[in-house]
Amino acid sequence: MLEAKSIICAHDHSIDFVMQCLLGIREMESDLYFALLEKPGTPNELSDRIEKSRSLIQRALQNLVAFGLAYRKPVRRARGRAYEYAAVSKDDAKKIMRKALKKWTDNIEKAIEEW
Repeated sequence: MLEAKSIICAHDHSIDFVMQCLLGIREMESDLYFALLEKPGTPNELSDRIEKSRSLIQRALQNLVAFGLAYRKPVRRARGRAYEYAAVSKDDAKKIMRKALKKWTDNIEKAIEEW
């Protein structure tokens, strides 16, 4: 897992790298978030689009939901139940990242002050 401090020394400041560092998500999870921004989908649909196993997609979706970067809604099926996942808006994702950055900088400020 990358840490927020990685951003300071990194030459890569792409938004997916920044998201991974600030939130501690994996590369696959950030890729999945951006795929969801383009088009919501069920785990099966996303598995086909991203070419990863359904179980890997399902775990990544659970993590994105836990971080507040995605949400799910029920989808009607002939039998059984299914969920479609969608990404939160870019603005909401920015708020989540800014909150994580503030928490990190506050902790750094506190450590410096206490030294």
